[in-house]
Amino acid sequence: MQKARAFVLLATVSCLAFATVAFADGGTTWLPAPGTGSVTVSYVSQSADNMWVGENGPNPIPFQGLEQSTFLVNGTYGLTDAVALDVSVGRSEVSPTHGRPIPLSTDGITDTEAGVTWRFSDEVVTGNPSMAVRMGVILAGNYDTGGFGPAESGIMGDASRVGAGPTAIGDGANGFELSGIIGKVFNGQFALAAEAGVRTRAGEVPTETFINLDAHVFVRDNIVLSGQYHIQSSSGDLDIGPPPSPGKHGTNWQKFPFVAEDVNRLSIGGTLLLDQVNIGLHWFNVLDGRNTAEFKALGGTLTYNFGQ
Repeated sequence: MQKARAFVLLATVSCLAFATVAFADGGTTWLPAPGTGSVTVSYVSQSADNMWVGENGPNPIPFQGLEQSTFLVNGTYGLTDAVALDVSVGRSEVSPTHGRPIPLSTDGITDTEAGVTWRFSDEVVTGNPSMAVRMGVILAGNYDTGGFGPAESGIMGDASRVGAGPTAIGDGANGFELSGIIGKVFNGQFALAAEAGVRTRAGEVPTETFINLDAHVFVRDNIVLSGQYHIQSSSGDLDIGPPPSPGKHGTNWQKFPFVAEDVNRLSIGGTLLLDQVNIGLHWFNVLDGRNTAEFKALGGTLTYNFGQ
């Protein structure tokens, strides 16, 4: 029971993208039992001194760096043996590291993401890998995205106003995502999983496709090590543009929600299982991308498991 619960937890650990929170990018085939679930509180600190501008490789960004701290709350709940619900929301603060007034520091409630996962093939029953589909909705948070005004307004603000831009917490648009997941536990000690999905948002925000490749291994009965490789590809063709010259802003400064953002990210970490409470520590690094920062991040998690 403890090992099954650990795989459910590890499959829902949150990861990070460029100045935004990507809530775990989907789901898992390892669902909580009916009437049980978990609540996870996470804190993540990340920073970057370089970014990819278009497809030209990592370059020092004009404002010489970003820092972001995020608190997240994730919940999962098992409705039946084959259906589970999940929800994530948090608060984040982003600021440039150079100390100058542009771009502005910003903070606010992150996008809220809620989903339902249906497992249509269970490895315990069939002996084959478990398979599931997840459908989720994204509700824009209350942060500022830049020249387009607060996310909740849904209308274009004063384009001459320099708002959040690179320090926007998210894209400021509602959306929908759909993914397929496959996973299998080997001898109760090792697990592999893969997820592929698509995420679309309202307005001109580009559609994203994503792939998650996960591995988890028990090194002791109460210690699990995990790793994930995350790939995100955008359908858009709008780039951030060249760095700004003195007194001017770079191309597409007010259009950050609409730029094409590709991300290749590696994360590794470990979790300590203590009966109903789990403690985790995870490290993230963006290895490659397009219109994204070269973030390094460290996150801690505290999980309470209920109904067991």
